[in-house]
Amino acid sequence: MREHGRAVALLVGAAWRTDPWRTAGLLLEPLGQLRIPLFAWFLKLLTDGAVRQDTRLLALGAGGIVATRVLWFLGSWTGGWIRNRLAEEVGFVLDREIATLSAELPGLEHHERPDYQDRLELLRQQQGVLGTSLNTLIYTANTVVTGVGTLVALALVSPWLLLLVPFALPAIPSAAAQQRWLRDAEERSGPAGRRARHLQALTVDRAAGMELRVFGLERELLARFRRSATEARGFVLAVRGRAALLDLACDVLFLAGFGGAMALMLWRAGRGQATAGEVVMALYLGQQMMSSVVEPVRRVGSLGETLRAAGRLVWLQDYARAARQALAGTRAPPERLADGIVFDRVSFRYPGTDRWALRDVSFCIPAGSVIALVGENGAGKTTVVKLLSRMYEPTEGRILVDGTDLAEIELDGWRKRLSAAFQDFARFELPARQTVGAGHLPRVDDSAAVQAALERAGAEDVLRALPAGLDTQLGARWEAGVDLSTGQWQRLALGRALMREDPLVVFFDEPTASLDAMAEHALFERYAREARSGSARGAVTVLVSHRFSTVRSADLILVIEDGRVSQLGAHHELMRGDGLYAELYSMQARSYQ
Repeated sequence: MREHGRAVALLVGAAWRTDPWRTAGLLLEPLGQLRIPLFAWFLKLLTDGAVRQDTRLLALGAGGIVATRVLWFLGSWTGGWIRNRLAEEVGFVLDREIATLSAELPGLEHHERPDYQDRLELLRQQQGVLGTSLNTLIYTANTVVTGVGTLVALALVSPWLLLLVPFALPAIPSAAAQQRWLRDAEERSGPAGRRARHLQALTVDRAAGMELRVFGLERELLARFRRSATEARGFVLAVRGRAALLDLACDVLFLAGFGGAMALMLWRAGRGQATAGEVVMALYLGQQMMSSVVEPVRRVGSLGETLRAAGRLVWLQDYARAARQALAGTRAPPERLADGIVFDRVSFRYPGTDRWALRDVSFCIPAGSVIALVGENGAGKTTVVKLLSRMYEPTEGRILVDGTDLAEIELDGWRKRLSAAFQDFARFELPARQTVGAGHLPRVDDSAAVQAALERAGAEDVLRALPAGLDTQLGARWEAGVDLSTGQWQRLALGRALMREDPLVVFFDEPTASLDAMAEHALFERYAREARSGSARGAVTVLVSHRFSTVRSADLILVIEDGRVSQLGAHHELMRGDGLYAELYSMQARSYQ
């Protein structure tokens, strides 16, 4: 119940913040729903006036019926006009809220936990429901007003007619049961729905297109998409079938009660205990009972879908807030590094797993140094980068920056002093200037800064290949857009990483995987020289590569094996030993001969 209250507060609050005057004006529409009990009352007066030939009752009844129509028209037209305009704006506000929360989540946990991905998938699927949430709330208010007014009118005609209510009450547990079924079905459909969306995305993904065609996977992919989509829909369709049967049973029960109520009124009229107008009023209200009470109960029950969607948005807000708090800090990052960065008995395992990605890792990165992380795939190299960039917090131990716990440093301030190039780089299909300039937003359109960054990244040849230079639109999907090779995209990503001129820490995590060994070696040599030029601010450069020959110029090489530091030292020191580094270095060196 508390969750539903927060969901309603979220929807009403979004409407109020969007347009308080229109939100207040929505009250006009539910007031218009009083027309049904009022119409029944004036119909009674009109009928009694006709039977008694009482012109006063006839005039009062006719005038009242006209007045109820006017009330209905004003309430429905004005409320509908306000609601439709406001509902569209609120839908945009909620869509923007989801996009903002998703984009500004400070860490990566939501990307790597299947249970979170399932929840986010359901929220994405129900964005349309959220867009119409205001309509649903008003419809619910309308039906509640109509139902209560109808029950009051029935009691005024004859308290005996309230015996019809028990025949309508089964609709309440029926609606509640249906919503429970539907909620469970939606949650069970999450993995299949997410798989279907992934497969559908592959059908239009250019990178996957070549393999799909070479290996003849088109039909197989479509078949798997259909199976996943059918599986996801099947859970909900099965529930809707059961719900339809339950609704039919409730309708039959109500019709039996309605027949009994009408028989009671005719019996009372025959004994002179009810007027003809009261019989007509009871007949009208009785048949309205189905559309004004039973259906309202079902509609209120269907509000559950909207509240579940809003509840998932509340969950996302809570998750984003908790993630921010978990990664929050209050201390400003240092202007320069004096001592360096220390990993003090750091252990880490990814949320939802029992395996340690890092275990009891301790080492020091001296200020102004270049450190290389090497090791086999899955050893834990990228995990070190994620912890240093505060995508995650250590499960155990701590990371010290000039003696200050990194967890105490303000998150956004710390990340403004970082720069990075990754193997899985983003392809921003923007004008080339902005694709590179995005690495430092204050200078995103600064041609001189962008060109200097590209030169430092050794990407001058990419710039020369662009037909309109930095004004070239990248991406063949856009008008006059230019497609690039993977290596060219990677060079631009390297330029983006070098846009910031005064970072404290720079990460190069397999940033040259699309380049040959000679080109990668030359670039790493250049990065090492540039890194040492930043020694005045104590800048640290972290190189991650699976090619051992390219990291030999690093001041310190850290060998990670099964989540632990197995070796630490300079290249010549590690080659004198008989450990993993010397073995793998020699093995790779022989493969290039």
